Amino acid sequence: MSDISARAPAIGGGDFSVGRVLGRSLTVLFRSFPKYILFGVVMAVPNFFSVLQYGSVSVQSQSVSVTNKAGIGYLLLSMVLFALVQATMIQGAFQDIRGQSFDLGTSVRRGLGRFLPVLGTSICFTIALIVGVILLIVPGFIVLTMFLVAIPVCVVEALGPLQSLGRSRALTKGHRWKIFAIYIVPLLVLGIGSFILQAIGAAFAGITGAAVASFLIVAVTSPYQALVAIVAYHDLRAVKEGLDIEQLAAVFD
Repeated sequence: MSDISARAPAIGGGDFSVGRVLGRSLTVLFRSFPKYILFGVVMAVPNFFSVLQYGSVSVQSQSVSVTNKAGIGYLLLSMVLFALVQATMIQGAFQDIRGQSFDLGTSVRRGLGRFLPVLGTSICFTIALIVGVILLIVPGFIVLTMFLVAIPVCVVEALGPLQSLGRSRALTKGHRWKIFAIYIVPLLVLGIGSFILQAIGAAFAGITGAAVASFLIVAVTSPYQALVAIVAYHDLRAVKEGLDIEQLAAVFD
């Protein structure tokens, strides 16, 4: 058995670990890095055009900053596209967790086979998130932690949108502070990386440089964010239900 799968939680018990999820997600990412970057390129397209169209560069005596005033439309497009691309990554990620290589076309086809349910799940999640943010910022984060694994649930367990959200809510129950940490760490890396690289890109090539820099950081970090949710789903089912990766991946065989 591979080193990746050997570090899985104890079957039918053990602990759900933040460090293990983040570390194994990084291992999976680098195991098939060129393939995951292709997924990331698709994820990064809306961000690239939003910076290019709505971004502005502010140059001061010792610093350069970039502001993106894109509307909510780009944000919603990014969220939905992220969910759809994440769905196409799941079969491949499971193969990597098993220690086996995966075919890019097969993984994409398996994900797109659940296109409409995944789209519906993403839209329902986005609506719930917007409602949570409107109420207060804290309920918005609660929504993020509850529904982190909704897309893997939708693809692997072949559930509808509302059922996927409910199942994700049940799986994450009891681990939401850890899931919050799992969610926030990649987000902080993305935010800090984007800020630094956009400023460097803007200093050399204005708003075009900022857009290219933003595209690069999103193309690298977004697949990792998607993998974190996939690995978290695997670990939650291993800890709570006693399933191993072979049983989970069997749905794609």
